[in-house]
Amino acid sequence: MLSTRTVLKENDLYLVGDAHYAVAEGESGLYRRDTRFLSRYKWHLDGQTPQTLMQHERFPFWLHAQSANANVGYTMRVGLSRDLQITATELRDTLHVTRYVGDGPHTLTLDLAADFADMFEVRGWPCKAGAREVGTQVTTDGLSFSYTAQDGLDHRALVQVSPAAEWTGERLSWTLSGEETEIVVSVFPLLADEQPTPGHPDALAAEYTAVQAGIGRDVKLSDPRDARVLARSVEDLRSLSFQTAQGAFPAAGLPWFVAPFGRDSVIISLMVKDHLPDVALTVARYLAAHQGVGYNAVTLEQPGKILHELRVGELTRTGRTPHRPYYATADATPLFVWLVGELSAAHPDLARELRPNWEAALQWCLTDGDPDHDGFIEYTPDTEPGGITNAVWKDSGDSTFTEGGVDVSGHVAVIEVQGYAYAAYGAAARMYRLLGEGGLAAEWEERAHALRERFQAAFWWPERGYYVHGLNGDKQPLRVLVSNPAHTLWTGIIPPAYAAQVAKTALGEELWSGWGIRTLGTREIRYNPVSYHNGSVWPHDTAAAALGLHRYGLNAEARSVARALFDAARAAPDARLSELFAGFPRQDGTPPVPYPAACHPQGWDAAAVLALAHLLGDELGDEVPDPQETLT
Repeated sequence: MLSTRTVLKENDLYLVGDAHYAVAEGESGLYRRDTRFLSRYKWHLDGQTPQTLMQHERFPFWLHAQSANANVGYTMRVGLSRDLQITATELRDTLHVTRYVGDGPHTLTLDLAADFADMFEVRGWPCKAGAREVGTQVTTDGLSFSYTAQDGLDHRALVQVSPAAEWTGERLSWTLSGEETEIVVSVFPLLADEQPTPGHPDALAAEYTAVQAGIGRDVKLSDPRDARVLARSVEDLRSLSFQTAQGAFPAAGLPWFVAPFGRDSVIISLMVKDHLPDVALTVARYLAAHQGVGYNAVTLEQPGKILHELRVGELTRTGRTPHRPYYATADATPLFVWLVGELSAAHPDLARELRPNWEAALQWCLTDGDPDHDGFIEYTPDTEPGGITNAVWKDSGDSTFTEGGVDVSGHVAVIEVQGYAYAAYGAAARMYRLLGEGGLAAEWEERAHALRERFQAAFWWPERGYYVHGLNGDKQPLRVLVSNPAHTLWTGIIPPAYAAQVAKTALGEELWSGWGIRTLGTREIRYNPVSYHNGSVWPHDTAAAALGLHRYGLNAEARSVARALFDAARAAPDARLSELFAGFPRQDGTPPVPYPAACHPQGWDAAAVLALAHLLGDELGDEVPDPQETLT
C-alpha cells in the first residue's frame, strides 16, 4: 500500500492520521474550520506502538481496530479493541484493554499536543502567523489546550478522559493492573464560547444506512462489484458534506478541501441533482448568498462573480490569504447559472427566488468575464504570490500552453468555459420562459446561438478533427491535444455534426489510456503520465465526456467510457475512484497507477460514479464494447 494517510470526518471536524490513525508528524492532525486543534495524538503500550492486527472503517467517521502488544509473536499478552469515532462535535476514542498473561501491570499512554496552526501554514503557505502561545491546563477530568488568535478568536481543545489519568506534560498515562479496563477519551475542538457537546455516532450510522437505502431504490446495478462502487460513492458524498446556513454543502475533497468551492461544488451538483437534489439546491443558494457585489483587486471579486474558495482560518481572517472569499475562477459563474437553470425544471420557484443572482452572473459573463469584448469568457493569470495562474479546472501553473510549450498570458479563453457559457445562456432562456418572459428568453437563445457560431469558427481544429485547448491572449489558438474538448461535449456547445469526430479523437491512442481520457496527449511537448494536468487521467473529466457522448446519442461510446471508470474503481482496494491517476496505458491484470498526492475521497469523483451509473443499468443491455472498437 503506497498511501499511509488516513482520514475520519464528520461535518467540519476531521482527523488526518498515519496508516494507523495516529497523529504524530507532518500534516497529520485533528482539524476544524481550517485550524489544526491537535498536532499529536498517539497511543503507546509500555512505551511501544501497539501492533495492529486489524482495522476497519465501519463508516467514514468510525474506525474499529484490534491490536496487541508490540512484537506479539505467538502469544498476545495485552489486547486492545478500539472504536475511534468523529462526530460533528467530538473525537471519541474508546479502548477495551484485556490482559491475557498475569505478568504484572502495564502502562498505556496517549501522547497529546496542540499547536492551533492554520491549515495553510501546515501545507506550506509562504505567509505565516508567527509563534503561537498555547496554554495547557489540567482539569478534573483531563486537560485543556487553549490559544487566542491574533484577531481575538479563542480556541480550545478540551480533552476529557475516563478513568482519570496522570498528565506528564507530554502524555496522559494509565496503569493497567486489572484483567479488563475500558478507557474513554473525548476531545472537543471549541471556538469562542462554545461548550462541549457529546456526539451521537449510532444516529450517524443510521443516517448513512438510510442514504444508501434511498439511492439503492433509485439505481439498480446487477453486478455486485459495480454496486459496491456505487455504495462507496454514495457514502463518500455523505461523508464530504458539512453544514452551512443553507444546508449540507459538499466538500471538494479530503483532507485539505473541506471548504466551499464554486466550480467543484457546481460540477458535483450537476452530476447528482437527479438523485440528491437537496445537495444541489444548497449549493445554488449558498453560492448566491456569497456572490460578488463589488471590486477587490486582492480577492478578485467582481459584481455578479461566483466565488472560487472560501476559508475561515486565522491566516485568512487576518488578511494573509485572499480566500475571504477568493474569486479567482472564470468558470464558476456560468456554471452557477447552468445549475440554477437545471434545478428550476423540477423546482420552478428557484428561478424566481434566485433571479437577482443568476441575472447578475449573466451580466458578469457579458462584461467583466469578457475583458477584451470578443464574446468569449476569459481569465487573466493571477501573478500574485499564492495566486492561481490558470483560473479554470486545470488550475496548475503549467497546464495551459502553446504548441511550442510557452505558458499562456493575457486574457485566456479555454474551451470548456465557453461551453459552460453556452449552457448558461440556454438555461437563462428556459428560466425566462418559465417566468413568462418570452422576449428575454428569445434574446438569450440568440446569444447562445451566436456563441456557438463564434466558438466553432475560433476553436475548431480541422487537421486533428478536434478542438483547440483555447485562445491565448493574442487570440492565437492553442493547438494542443487535451481532454477539454471531450469534456465540453457535456455542455452541448459542439454542433452535432462534429460530435462523433471529437469522440474518435478523444478515444484514440494519444488521449485514451484504457482507464480514461488523458488530460494531455502522449505526443505533446509537456506530456508526463505522472503529472497533475499534463497526461494524468481525472475521472470527473472523463465522466463529463461520457455524459456528453450520451447527450449526443453516442451511447455505445458513453457506456464503454463509464465501464472503464467503474473498472478503475473496482480495481482499487476501497472500491473508490481517485481524484486522478497516472496516464499509463491500461494493462490486463493490473490496476491504474495511483497519483501520489490525490485526494481520497474527492467530491467530483464520488459524484461521477452516481452520474454514470445509469449508463451501466440492466435496461441498456449486456455487452459493453471497447471504446476504440466502436469508432473504427
